[in-house]
Amino acid sequence: MKRIGIFGGSFDPVHHGHIHLATLAKEAAQLDEVWFLPCQISPHKTDRPPTPGATRAEWLRTALAGIPWAKTDLTELESDAPSFSYLTMEKLISQYPGNEWFWIMGGDQWAALPTWRHPEILAGLVEFIVLARNGSEVLLREGYRMIPVQGEHPASATAIRAALAKGEAEIPHLDPAVLRIMRK
Repeated sequence: MKRIGIFGGSFDPVHHGHIHLATLAKEAAQLDEVWFLPCQISPHKTDRPPTPGATRAEWLRTALAGIPWAKTDLTELESDAPSFSYLTMEKLISQYPGNEWFWIMGGDQWAALPTWRHPEILAGLVEFIVLARNGSEVLLREGYRMIPVQGEHPASATAIRAALAKGEAEIPHLDPAVLRIMRK
């Protein structure tokens, strides 16, 4: 049995902050692996279409190369959009039975969790690892198992996309190998 953390997101693009936060979650919950799960279309981010899934998956595989406990999982990219976390976890549990599952999320998503599709089903399948920013307190929620973790990183996918659009030569918090792929 492995302790596996699922870290979902658009990863558009994946940056050092994602890896830093996954590392904090891994250490706090003593995870064996963290699976980075790029979503097809996030039901919470409908303001702009994401970069194609195959491209984001390539960025993730590149950024995670050499990190033995991290992998890219394409479950949501290979399913119908939008992605609903409880359906994803039901599928993963049926494909990989016998593991202990954790769902890694930010404090903002923890606060929004009641608005997700069937959060109570997801809560029965996983223990949440909640990354709180700026020393903020993460409130417990009845019926939900949760490990609070303090941590943050200055990286922002929005800022990275803006810097790329401006043609800036140096892009902070972005893996140089990912940047080379992006520039191609």
